[in-house]
Amino acid sequence: WFCSHWWGEPVQDFIRCVEAHLHLRRLPGAMDEWAYWICAYANRQHCLNAELVEDPEQTSFFKAMQLAIGVLLILDKNATPFTRIWCAYEEYVALTSSTSPGTRMLLDMATSTGLGAHILTDGLTEPEAKSRSRNFALVLQLYRQMSFPAQVLRKGLKPSLHTAQASMDEDRVHILNKIAGRASNELDLPPFDVHRNYDMVNASLAGKFAEAGLAKAVMEGTLRRDGFIHALQGDHQRESLVLEWSALHFQDVDLADLADGLPVNLLELRVNFRSTQITDGGLAALAGGLPRGLRTLLLNLHGCERIGDAG
Repeated sequence: WFCSHWWGEPVQDFIRCVEAHLHLRRLPGAMDEWAYWICAYANRQHCLNAELVEDPEQTSFFKAMQLAIGVLLILDKNATPFTRIWCAYEEYVALTSSTSPGTRMLLDMATSTGLGAHILTDGLTEPEAKSRSRNFALVLQLYRQMSFPAQVLRKGLKPSLHTAQASMDEDRVHILNKIAGRASNELDLPPFDVHRNYDMVNASLAGKFAEAGLAKAVMEGTLRRDGFIHALQGDHQRESLVLEWSALHFQDVDLADLADGLPVNLLELRVNFRSTQITDGGLAALAGGLPRGLRTLLLNLHGCERIGDAG
C-alpha cells in the first residue's frame, strides 16, 4: 500500500491509522505479504530534490504507486491533504489507475481521533469478502464506516484538488499539467485554471465520501443539507452503487433524496432496504429517478411491511 499524507499529522496518529488499516485489510497469518510505502522513510530527505524531477511519472512516488494495490489516504481533522498538490496527484493516480487488466487501484481513507483510528475502505476487505454471508459483511462495513468523523466526511464532499498548493511552485505546475494530460514537453507551461480532468478527479473523490457517508447522514437527518446527495449525483464516472441500509430509520423522504442523487451514468444499483419504513410512494420516487442506462437493479424489500402491491 502507498501512504498518502501531508506530513503534518502527529506521528502517533499516522501509526495508529496504518495499524488499524493493516488489521482490517490483511487476512490472518498474511503479515509477511503486506508492506506500506511511506515517502518520509523511503526517500533520502537530505537529497529529496533528486526525486522531484519535472515529470511526476518519473518520480519515486509514482513508481511506488505502480507497485501498490492501493493508496491509503491519511486525513487529519481539517482534511489538509486536499490542500497539498502532491497528495492531490496521488489521489488522481489512485482514481485513474489499474493494478492489472480489469482491476482498478483501491483508495482507502483513514483518520484518527481520541477514540482511535477510523477507516473507510474501498469496497469490502478481503476477510469480509471471504465471510459466508455477503450481507453480513456489508453490515459490518456499514457500521464500521459510520464511526468515521462527520466533519472529515463533509470536507471530502467538496474537494478542490486543482487549487492545492506546494512548497515548490514548479511542482504544482508540473502536476496540474500532468493531470490535464499535457505532453512531457508541455509540463512547464502555465496550468489551466479549469479542466475536465480536474472536475473528474474532484467529483470522483467527492462521490466516494458521499457513498461512505450516506447512511450516517440518513441517521442524522442531514442527507440533503450536508451535500451528500449533490456530491453523489456529480460523480459521473461511477457505474455501480451498492448500499446496505437494512434496519436503518429510512423513510420515503430519504428514498426520494437518493433518487435525486443517483449518478447519470450508473449501470448497477443494489440496495438492501430490509425492515425499513419505506412505502409504495418511496418506491415510486426511486423509480422516477433511475438512470436511463441502468442495467442491473436489485432491491431487498424483505420485512418492509408498508409496501403493497402498488409498490
